[in-house]
Order: sequence, then C-alpha cells, then structure tokens
Amino acid sequence: MTSSVPTARSVFVTGTDTGVGKTLVTATVVSALKAQSVNAGVMKPITTGSADGHALSDPDWLISVTETADAPDLVAPYRLRLAAAPLVAAAHANVAIDPSRITQAFQALSARHDCVFVEGGVLVPVTADLFVVDLIKRLGLPVLLVARAGLGSINHTLLTLDCLRTRGVAILGLVFNHPTRPPAARDESDTIPTILRLSHVRSFGELPYCEGLPATWPRHRDALIARLDIQGLLEALGLRKLA
Repeated sequence: MTSSVPTARSVFVTGTDTGVGKTLVTATVVSALKAQSVNAGVMKPITTGSADGHALSDPDWLISVTETADAPDLVAPYRLRLAAAPLVAAAHANVAIDPSRITQAFQALSARHDCVFVEGGVLVPVTADLFVVDLIKRLGLPVLLVARAGLGSINHTLLTLDCLRTRGVAILGLVFNHPTRPPAARDESDTIPTILRLSHVRSFGELPYCEGLPATWPRHRDALIARLDIQGLLEALGLRKLA
C-alpha cells in the first residue's frame, strides 16, 4: 500500500519523451500563474547530467526564471552528475535515492505555496523497484502531460496516457509544444484534434517554437504565456473560478 500526501492543487508535469519541453512548460505555467497572483512553486526531484558547468541545470534555470526563493535542495533534492536515468546516475555516483527525502521536500514546498509543479518522466527508473510514476502516486498528484504538436505524437501521447491511467494516475490535461522548428509545409496531420478526440483529455494550450530557448526566455516569455489557457488551468486546479 502506497502512502499519499494530500495535495489538491499541485501537479506533476511529465512528457511523452526526452526533449519534449517539460521544463519549458513548467516555467511557462508557473510564470503565468504568478502573473495571476498565484503563489506557485517548482520542483524537479532528481536532476541528472549536471556536471558541465557551462549552463544552468534544469532546476536552477527554473529557480531563476520563476524567481522562486526556495532553497535549491528543496527544489532538487538529488543532483547527479551523469547524464543518464536516475537509477544509473545514482549507481555511478554511489548514491542511494531515498523516496522519503523527496516526499519531505515536497511537503516543505507545499507548505509554502498555493500549488507546486513537480517535473519528471513517467517510466524513468529511480531505484531497482521504483519508477517516477510510483513517486507520482505517492505524492498523490494529477499529471499535466507535455506532448509534441507534430506528426508522430499520436502514438507517443496515447501510449503515455494509457500507462498513466493503467497505473491509476489522474490526468489533469495536456499542453502541446513545438520543441523544434515546424516544417515549412503545411501540417495536415490533424495531430492535436486527433489526440484530443481519442484521449478525451482537455488541452491547456499549444506553445509555439521559439528560437534559442532557454537562453532567449526573456524575449519569448510573454508570447509563451499568451498561448496558455490560464483561466481553464486555474479552474481545473480549483484556484479561481472563471469570470
């Protein structure tokens, strides 16, 4: 029997694959909520590949762009140098990942914020017998799924949604993203409407491709926020009724 932390308004942001834009969507959503006077926090429990020293790690970038005052070790309790799955990176660093450390950090952040957006994969192995989806269930969070907006996303998105549902995880909704430049030719794949029709999941927006992210975040921030259905998200989170 898994433990559950009561968190009605916090959300786990996950994606269909690596590079789909989980961190960007997390930053955009939290920034949009803060613009609506919602005290939103961020968390990336386990970050890997933080050894190059040339660019901010994902959690540090989130801390910077969302202007959070939370301690870095609460936002990211585990920082592992090897760019690999947490199970592999932890073994490489001779570190034992303790899920209770993550839960305690989440509880501390939840006490400080109206809602916390936690980022991670789904079937990413954390320990030999624990996946990230098991952490999602322990935290008792619904999922906001980030999916690619173009051709090929139907399979990845429906598979991810099916995995989450099979494991009893609630789905809050989808955000579609263009992590790479769209092709010049018109997209006739009907990817987004097909996913929405087949999944019966609501969309909270479609973020455009923006050149140079994450370095160009200040230039594109407002345009990204404008593409979110922020009122719908507020309603879904129970933070504010629609006007």
